[in-house]
Amino acid sequence: MAKEYPLPLCIVGCGGYAKIVLDDIHDMTDVVQLYFASRSPDKAKKYNADYGGSGYFASYEEAAEDPRIKAMYFFTPHDVHVENVKLAAQHGKHILLEKPIGRTISEGKEIIKSARDANVKLMIAENFRFLPLIQKSKELISQGAIGELRMIRTQHEGYDSGAVGEWRSDIERNGGGRFIDGGIHYVDMLIYLAGVPEKIYAVTESPKVIPNHEGEDGIMAILNLPENVTGLVHYSGGTPIQEHHNWVQITGTTGSIGFDPQDSKLTLFKIDSKTEIEVGQSWRGVRGMIKEFQNCITHNRESSMSGHEGLVDLSVVLAAYRSVQDGNAVKVPAP
Repeated sequence: MAKEYPLPLCIVGCGGYAKIVLDDIHDMTDVVQLYFASRSPDKAKKYNADYGGSGYFASYEEAAEDPRIKAMYFFTPHDVHVENVKLAAQHGKHILLEKPIGRTISEGKEIIKSARDANVKLMIAENFRFLPLIQKSKELISQGAIGELRMIRTQHEGYDSGAVGEWRSDIERNGGGRFIDGGIHYVDMLIYLAGVPEKIYAVTESPKVIPNHEGEDGIMAILNLPENVTGLVHYSGGTPIQEHHNWVQITGTTGSIGFDPQDSKLTLFKIDSKTEIEVGQSWRGVRGMIKEFQNCITHNRESSMSGHEGLVDLSVVLAAYRSVQDGNAVKVPAP
């Protein structure tokens, strides 16, 4: 069996979200050896000092060319994902890419081809896939703990004005609004738990609330999942409340499961009882995600959150946008 060593991983793009992830993973020194790259040398230097890195680079190109670096984790705007992946692939670096995989299906396919042609691993950084509560829910569903699956309902409400500055407010650069950027987490959750939807009907919240934001700030969608399971997704970044509200309810014929995705426990509901099940700290799923990335490289296998999985998530999001435009339910095409 291949021995796992710390993976020399360069964080590319030292912005606000990178900091959130690094706060959770910086002590995983047995899994990753961190480096940092930014268009701003001072920013890369500071991140390297703050998170105990092994080095920093004043450009993405410099990082890609360095033989010490084995993989690159891109925290970059959606409109440069294609060029980022091509840069890493050309230099034989494995790729962890923040979701969405791209803004369009053609971009996603180009990204997958670039990694495949270079024989490097490509993983989409969909951290919800690795949340302990979601993995425990999948286990309970497969064990028949709530009978036959009937419905999955997800709700996210908050005021995301602080999360949509600069390029995220530009509908062309972002590829859409809050749904492609944040709501895609909940799309992936439904796919992971119940399969790829066949149809989707979606409407956006109106009027918009977030100032200077070109895309939608809220969306509601009904998804026809396999085996006649219904999915309901409400993702709102335009709800004027101080604290975010998140909830997932998974309903079956004999019981249901309820939880906040960022919590450490879920509740198993029956008609005459309820049981709390502790699953441990979530770490937002990013620790499990980083471990999976290292593991798929070490053991030369495809990641469970592969480029194809990211492309499927994107196809559902784009189908929702078409539904909003057309005012009808639309089929979700195979990507």
